[in-house]
Amino acid sequence: MENTECIITFQPHGVRIEADMGEFLSDAASRAGVKIDRHCGGVGVCGKCRVSVLKGGKFLKPLTDTERKVLSDADIANGIRLACCAAVIGSGEVYVLDGVEMSGNQILDSISGKLITNWAPDCEGYGVAVDIGTTTVVCYLLDLDGHKEVDRFSFLNPQVSFGDDVISRIAFSNTVPDGLQRLQKILTDEMDSALSVLAERNGIKKDQIREVTAAGNTVMEHLFLGVSPESIGHSPYMPGFLTHSPVPAKELGLNIHQAAVVKLLPNVAGYVGGDIVAGVAALDMDKDPRIRLMVDIGTNNEIVIGNSEALFCCATAAGPAFEGARIQYGMRASTGAIEKVTLTESGLICQTIDNTAPKGLCGSGLVDAVALLLETEMMNKNGRLQSPEKCRDERFRERMDRDRKGIIRLLLTDARDPVYLTQKDIREVQLAVGAVKVGIEVMVERMGITLDDIYEVLLAGAFGNNIDIGSAITVGLLPRVSHGKIRSVYNSSGLGASLSLASSEFYEGTKTTAEKMSYVELSSLADFQKRFIRAMIFS
Repeated sequence: MENTECIITFQPHGVRIEADMGEFLSDAASRAGVKIDRHCGGVGVCGKCRVSVLKGGKFLKPLTDTERKVLSDADIANGIRLACCAAVIGSGEVYVLDGVEMSGNQILDSISGKLITNWAPDCEGYGVAVDIGTTTVVCYLLDLDGHKEVDRFSFLNPQVSFGDDVISRIAFSNTVPDGLQRLQKILTDEMDSALSVLAERNGIKKDQIREVTAAGNTVMEHLFLGVSPESIGHSPYMPGFLTHSPVPAKELGLNIHQAAVVKLLPNVAGYVGGDIVAGVAALDMDKDPRIRLMVDIGTNNEIVIGNSEALFCCATAAGPAFEGARIQYGMRASTGAIEKVTLTESGLICQTIDNTAPKGLCGSGLVDAVALLLETEMMNKNGRLQSPEKCRDERFRERMDRDRKGIIRLLLTDARDPVYLTQKDIREVQLAVGAVKVGIEVMVERMGITLDDIYEVLLAGAFGNNIDIGSAITVGLLPRVSHGKIRSVYNSSGLGASLSLASSEFYEGTKTTAEKMSYVELSSLADFQKRFIRAMIFS
């Protein structure tokens, strides 16, 4: 009988695993604990799960049409494959080129701007407030009877190895056997490790941590509790729960005080979750008579407008482009990512995170680059780049060319560490910007006001706090209001989670806040498509 055992070795990790015949390399890697980037969730469109075939002969099925379309001729000649497309038919060895970098990521953990003053008088021990982001997780250690924040610890959400966005993770949880359990465990294991770090470096025991309060978007809260988010993935996008009773920490694999519980902040809808409620409550949007607009452009994008009289909210699919998905040289905000692009007398200047050699382009750099092209008229308002053949601007002429498919592109860096911005990338930015513009437009209409009536625009989340405001206004991500009206509010989700941990009164109040927020499903608007097409024009 023919031996059908397939042993795959993943380098540089040196990890070996028995793979099933026909199993994709990405799935085998996931089971082996080898984290390969899958920005698009494994559907083959991002081209960022590359592995190099080292040895083993023909142990993979032939190149797929998707791989021939996405990979370069040089990649194919050098034996590069996409892990999400390459199916196993034998034993062999591969080198992971696009691994998930768990360190070097730029994570926003600051909750500055508002001190915690309302502490419950009878709390004992320590507690941890957690902001569960789709891309990053931040844990804040609070001394509950000492009434102070002690420390904080952040990490990349390990679920990114199953896809950058919540749609990819919903699909994985529903279509892969034990997918939901795997997504939950990889997160709770990492969180338990973070709690260990916080305890150890502050000289306390883990069992002194008596409570955890967590805020995340609706899908993240479901995955954290091991509740299927399947119903959020299709119309009418109803979650399994909006509010949830406290859960014993030990049931989630958090090894802290034996009687400790985990409290989740309430959600509003399938795509407006406890992280947004946390921010709205922490910033007193539901108590202030002045009208404020909060924009959180992250892996998911949420918008809230209102005051003490009314609150409206919506969600738009804008984040993946700004996290690197579908952008040819796109990447997360980590070491080597171009985070700022400027034009000086000496030419284009790209600033990278940690000032290292450029590896790719993160969201803030992407917005800068597109804004620059608009301002220099190298690109028209419809998003069309000047052709290399017609470019007369000496600052750009030598940087413009076409790739092997004839797509126009601009070299942002030098030829030693080439990072390009392509015409296709600009189209992705237009889709993202259009979604945000429609969301803001509809929110303003629901309040029955004009932009002039907005007292303040609040930028929440990591992307919103790192972006250049001028560039964001130029491309249309932010409304054209006075710069003085725009304020960064840092990690407002973490702030709301911390306030909820410090005070049960504040935590109970977040339920009232959530109930005040009226959710608008943009896709149900009769003229949504017309609005969206109009909003894609840079103006």
